[in-house]
Amino acid sequence: MFKTIRRYYWVTKSFLTRHNKIIVRTTGIVLSLIFIFLLFSKYIPTFKTTTRLGRVGKYTIETFPVDIQLKISSGLVGVEGSGTILPKLAKSWEVQDAGKTYVFTLDNTLSWHDGSRLTPDDITYNFKDVEIGRGDNTITYRLKEPFSPFFSAVARPILKKNKLGTGEFRMVKSVISSGVLQSLTLESETKRLVYKFYPTETSSLTAYKLGEVDQLEGLSFISDSLSQDTTNILTESNSSTNQQSVLFFNNNDAVLTSKSARQALSYAIQDKTFGKERSISPIDKSSWAYNSLVKTYDYDPEKAKSLFAQDIQDPGSQTLELKTMLQYLDIAESIATSWRETLGVKVDVKVVSSITSDYQILLTDFTSPIDPDQYTIWHSTQATNFTHFSNLKIDKLLEDGRRTSDQKLRKEIYQDFQRFLLEDCPAAFLFKSSTYSLSRKSLL
Repeated sequence: MFKTIRRYYWVTKSFLTRHNKIIVRTTGIVLSLIFIFLLFSKYIPTFKTTTRLGRVGKYTIETFPVDIQLKISSGLVGVEGSGTILPKLAKSWEVQDAGKTYVFTLDNTLSWHDGSRLTPDDITYNFKDVEIGRGDNTITYRLKEPFSPFFSAVARPILKKNKLGTGEFRMVKSVISSGVLQSLTLESETKRLVYKFYPTETSSLTAYKLGEVDQLEGLSFISDSLSQDTTNILTESNSSTNQQSVLFFNNNDAVLTSKSARQALSYAIQDKTFGKERSISPIDKSSWAYNSLVKTYDYDPEKAKSLFAQDIQDPGSQTLELKTMLQYLDIAESIATSWRETLGVKVDVKVVSSITSDYQILLTDFTSPIDPDQYTIWHSTQATNFTHFSNLKIDKLLEDGRRTSDQKLRKEIYQDFQRFLLEDCPAAFLFKSSTYSLSRKSLL
């Protein structure tokens, strides 16, 4: 045993003595190669999975969808459904002067995708009637009066030079024709996303069938032929959106100026869910300001008839016009049938290609903002109040809600807003809208 060990020792020593220069040189080369690899590995191209995604909409390089912008960059802050404010480009902030002054301190560890440091000059929100001051690492906004939804305004992503961000993905290519965005290419360390934009859902589905895109996102409607095609994967989602389907009443209409008529039409709908999740308020239930204790207008044919008869002497002589988009045609026809059977009125259903201000009753989608402030939608002075709803109590609540910074008090204000709005019934809230994604099984 000892002789064997001794023999191996002398053989090894002899080998090392004879080849020590080669061993040292080889070791040095290997270590040098490892060092060079570690030093330059970040410059070595890595394999990226490419996904081509189709979206519907007409956008510019300044207005493409916010969810895509958020892959590239952030706003000064983030806002959760609970109302919690999160640091993003700003690491801290201070509200002064009774809610009229906002001072944001930037996170100076952040850099744009071109390597330049984040500075106050890069924050370029275009606010009207707001005085802006910039310090070494701060940006200050001085408002003429308190505006509590201001944090939501500065949550919008900032893109330096319309392309540079601070997020996981960087914009590497954009194709624009006549000012309209045709496609965007984003890249992270491991992924490449190519977004292609189409004017209509029909054109996007054609592109999908022709193989131009691998996946379609945000579709409002899927035909039976596509959903039954076993080569496709259809995903339905309504949990990540504040979008709901709503019947809007034109409050300037001769019939619908009557509160009792609007309430009657709401009570006369047999099923407001149509297999979806029920919605009862203009503020989404995920919001910290949501009020579930409002009038829900569950189907009540007797109450509907009684209310309708208060201002409508001869229901059979009345003809209502209900407009909607193609994807809601079946639902609109079902609602029209409920009104005919319950109230005895005539109802004409018409399909429109886009939301119109020329309507008597309109069935369409409504997306509630992150902040519960809905001043521009329901306040009687606003041109964007396309239902022409007017109520002094609602006006006052909406004014108070955007002037109050205390969240507890704001919650009380917006819960009252929902209660009084639902009582006046300028619209009938139906169900949470679903969106669909369509992709091929071969992608998995």
